[in-house]
Amino acid sequence: MASPDVLALALWIGGAVLAWGWAGMLALPAPRGTSVVLLIGSLAVVLSASLDNERPWLTWVAEALAIAVVVAFLHQLLRVDGRPRIVESVSSVVLGLGLITCGVLLIPLAGTVQGAALVAATVAGAAGSALTDTLGRWAAVRPWLVPLALAAGGVGATVVALVLDEPWSIFMLAGVVAGAVSHATRSVLRILPTMAHARPRLVMAITSLLVTGPVAYAVALALLPATALT
Repeated sequence: MASPDVLALALWIGGAVLAWGWAGMLALPAPRGTSVVLLIGSLAVVLSASLDNERPWLTWVAEALAIAVVVAFLHQLLRVDGRPRIVESVSSVVLGLGLITCGVLLIPLAGTVQGAALVAATVAGAAGSALTDTLGRWAAVRPWLVPLALAAGGVGATVVALVLDEPWSIFMLAGVVAGAVSHATRSVLRILPTMAHARPRLVMAITSLLVTGPVAYAVALALLPATALT
C-alpha cells in the first residue's frame, strides 16, 4: 500500500500519460495545446489534494479544477487554426480534467491504514474486471462479459480484504462497483477507431483506473466513516 505522497505521484504520472495520448485517442484538433492544458491541470489538481493537510483534504480541488478549465478556454482563444470543432475540443479537455479529478479522490484515503487498504481493493477490482476483457475473443463468452467483470472485481477486492484483515463484505462491494464502472469505461472507449494503436489503449487503461476514485471515496464516506477518512 502506498502513502499519500507516493499515490499522488502515481496519479500525476497517470495524468501525464492521459495528457500525452488524450488528444490522439479522440482525434482532437490542436493536440499539443490540449496535452499542455491536461498536463498543467493534472499537476494543479493533484497538488491541491496532496498539499492539503486539513479535512476533508479536498478543499482546494474545486479551485484547481476551475483554474484548469479557464486555461482550457484560454487555449482555445490562442488557437490560430481557425478553431474548428471548438465545442468538441473544449468538452473533451474538460472531460479529461474530470477523469483526473476522479483519481485524485483516492489521495485522502491513503492517509489511513484502512483507507489505503480500500484503495488497493478498489484498484484490484478494476484490474480484475480488466482481465475479463481477454475473454471477449470468444463469441460465446461475450454476452457474459459484464457479469464476469463484476464478479472478477468483487473477487479481487475480497482477496485484498482477506489478506489485509479488513471487512471483506464492504471491500467486495467496492470491488464490484469498481469493476462495473471500469468495464463500462473501457466498453465506451474501445469502439474508437484509434484503439488500433498502442497509445490510445494505454490511455484507456489509465482512464479505467481513474474512474474508480469516486467509488472508493463514496464507500469510505458511507460505510467506513470512522476510520477511512479520519
